[in-house]
Amino acid sequence: MTATTAAPSPTGPEPLWRAEDFARHTGTNVGTVYRLIRQGDLRAVRVGRLVRIPESAVTEFIASGGSPR
Repeated sequence: MTATTAAPSPTGPEPLWRAEDFARHTGTNVGTVYRLIRQGDLRAVRVGRLVRIPESAVTEFIASGGSPR
């Protein structure tokens, strides 16, 4: 059995934000961040037990005006 992996990014892995950092950056609270994630309005990934927000998701959310899809 062989495993396939994606080619590594030439610029390295995408930065991941903590919910607390996203809340501070957008002027919301952490509860709101987790609600946005649960509702599918903010993309996030799990790293073990931790929830992290890819930097591209932060950019998408801000570009959309912070409104749900």
